[in-house]
Amino acid sequence: MIGNWFKLYLTNFGKNKFFSLLNIFGLSVGITAMLLAILYWKYEKSYDQWNPYKNRIYEVYRDYNGTPMPWVSAPFAKQLDKLNDIIEEYNFSYNNDWKQASVEIDNKKEFLYDIKATQASFFRFFPYKAIYGKAEDYEENWEDAIALELGQSERLFGKEVNPIGKGITLSSGKTYYVRFVYQIQGNSSFAPKGIASLEAEQMIAENVDSNWSDANYTLLIKFKSGVVLKDVQSKIIREMYDPLIIRAAKEEGVSKEQYVKENISSSELLFFVLDGAHLNPDSSVLGAGPTASKTLYMLVGAAVLLLILSILNTVNLSLVNGFNRAKEVGIRKTLGSTRSQLVCQYIFESAITVGISMILAMVLVELVLPYFNVLVNRSIYFDLLLTLPLLLLILLILILASGILPALFISSFDTLKVLKGNFMRSRSGVVIRNTLLVIQFFIAFFFLTVTIVVNQQVNYMLDQDLGFKGEQVINIDFAIDNVENRDVLFKKVVNDFKKVKGVIAVSEHSLLFGPGFNSSSSNHIGDVSIRSENLIIDTGFKDVFDIEIKEGLFFDSRINSEGTGSVLVNESYARTFNFKESIVGKEINWNNRYFKIIGVVKDMKNLGFSTEVMPCTYFTTDGASWLHNLLRTVSVKIDPTDVQGTLERIEQFWKKRVDSTYPIKYNFANKDFENSYRETLNQRTLLTILTIVSVFIALFGLIAVVAFSIQNRLKEIAIRKVLGADTGVLIYGLTRTYFVYCMLGFVISVYPVVYLMKVWLAGFAYHIELSWLAFLLAGSLLTLFSLVLVVFKAWKATRIDVLKYIKYE
Repeated sequence: MIGNWFKLYLTNFGKNKFFSLLNIFGLSVGITAMLLAILYWKYEKSYDQWNPYKNRIYEVYRDYNGTPMPWVSAPFAKQLDKLNDIIEEYNFSYNNDWKQASVEIDNKKEFLYDIKATQASFFRFFPYKAIYGKAEDYEENWEDAIALELGQSERLFGKEVNPIGKGITLSSGKTYYVRFVYQIQGNSSFAPKGIASLEAEQMIAENVDSNWSDANYTLLIKFKSGVVLKDVQSKIIREMYDPLIIRAAKEEGVSKEQYVKENISSSELLFFVLDGAHLNPDSSVLGAGPTASKTLYMLVGAAVLLLILSILNTVNLSLVNGFNRAKEVGIRKTLGSTRSQLVCQYIFESAITVGISMILAMVLVELVLPYFNVLVNRSIYFDLLLTLPLLLLILLILILASGILPALFISSFDTLKVLKGNFMRSRSGVVIRNTLLVIQFFIAFFFLTVTIVVNQQVNYMLDQDLGFKGEQVINIDFAIDNVENRDVLFKKVVNDFKKVKGVIAVSEHSLLFGPGFNSSSSNHIGDVSIRSENLIIDTGFKDVFDIEIKEGLFFDSRINSEGTGSVLVNESYARTFNFKESIVGKEINWNNRYFKIIGVVKDMKNLGFSTEVMPCTYFTTDGASWLHNLLRTVSVKIDPTDVQGTLERIEQFWKKRVDSTYPIKYNFANKDFENSYRETLNQRTLLTILTIVSVFIALFGLIAVVAFSIQNRLKEIAIRKVLGADTGVLIYGLTRTYFVYCMLGFVISVYPVVYLMKVWLAGFAYHIELSWLAFLLAGSLLTLFSLVLVVFKAWKATRIDVLKYIKYE
């Protein structure tokens, strides 16, 4: 019996080779999209699942005007000690990680990368797998200890070499000894290549008593087993803020209880659990970014829709094929086949189609996965053995989803009707087929409209006035060996730097593109207070980035004393204070020092488009003794006529005059900025690919249905031609129904697109407004494609040989 079913499958496959192959390909593409989405989902959801404390560890953020801010002050440590009945451990990380450090190992120059400055209790929160040494030894000897991730240890000391006890000497002369080598055993939101605790422990000890203004730490807490956050959140907030509450209540002349009631809310501190930190858009420290979760859900949703579209297409083609096999069904029933046998036969044939599609999909996954990883910036891999149970489940679901309906419908054919005449015009069959066609149109319109909206948003972002010009500007990483004050070195070489052939302007600054600012402070003008970002620049900054001064003046190097008492602010800063008169000339109290605002700078969208421009205060390094520590970048505007030659001369100058230890690292400023919305560009690429595939599948399904419908009306067309029907009238009669189906699918797609795009656009501080143009364009394009195909098929039908179809009448 199975052999007979298989022969019938091959026979029918051979009769409809083109449509059968396209059906398999379309279904395999849908399965491929679904497999990629599942792999991506599993990868994203796997973060921190290896950590036994994932449900007890929380990040602590401060709520600043509705924005979660991760920076806390050292005195919180004293208050946390009083909560030992609730909190098992806490860990502060200092905002001074070693991204790259020049070191000496056995009299050889080397580099350390990505060393985190965090308290020695770190491994009680992230118990990485021990390769050499013990975490406890590291914690006991934190004054001169360093812990290394296995890959970094092997790079420095060699593979299978135990480096415990070996010294690593920094350029400052301080020697650290390797006490622990670990391996991160799974995806982790916190994955440093090394840990050094001396600086963090010292800074906490120096500032723990009363330095509440030094908010340069991030904080993790680990609750004791059984503690529920909602039960203790208010108590934690009250205790952590207790000294500040007492001081503020005394200044206002009210009781402590009254001050708490009027000023301290239950959201004063925000607690983000580690288990969901990776996809938490509010987690700026451990999270993957504000759009990571949206990208994941969007991709999975798109893959599900594409798979549904593929299944519907398969079902529709199976119904069309079933109509062509109606007499076969009647004959088999006459010969004794039961309905259950027929159902099993068609499910068997569906299983073959789905099985071939699944195999092809697995091949496609292997082929496209490297490119997919680039688009989502991940390292996902496909392991057949690990995913085999999931593949079998998907296979079973697809067989049932694509095979049950056609099998039940085709097996229900009435024997006498199909043997007597044409069952292919059965009203029930036509309704099912056309309903599925409408759903296919709906999905295709959905993808096309969404892609058009996403493209509109991307084009809008690319056309935005950024407040600066990054073309022909390179950003050089200002990492200097054995230099305490970068500003002093820069001022010694800046004049000679400007003389390098091809260099137009040079500036040192603390501006970052994408990740945010590295310093913020409270500002007071009279009784009004806001928190603003601190940006350190020099007098060359304006020339390098062509920034616009909206009001007042820019810093002037000819006035030596100006930098010590003058600041610039951006438009967002001025809007926040909202003075009726100009803000220029106002005095601000910043860290208990007074500065005069001399100018307003046009807002710079250096953080990208997901975040509104923050209030920003511009200083020179003369503004405070510690501001030079924030300098991270030297930007150089170069002559566009000789880019390569200028870059080579800059590299030579840097190595000779600035730093010979670190290899120069630079990138063009517009490329650095582009990284801030890279995920959006990748989303556009993914959606464009999915849209092309979905439209292809929908149109392919339409071709099959139209071809079948017209094929069964050829005799009618022949008779009408004999009776004198005009070609145009015939084409209109054959195509109008499909135009209605197309429009119905379009109308159904409008609301889902509007809802989802409003949610997606809400993730951008600067975005387009949804308009009818996107829907009009999507509707026009897909309708045009559909009509062209249908009209072409109808036109070919009117060119038939009339005698061929009426000679037996």
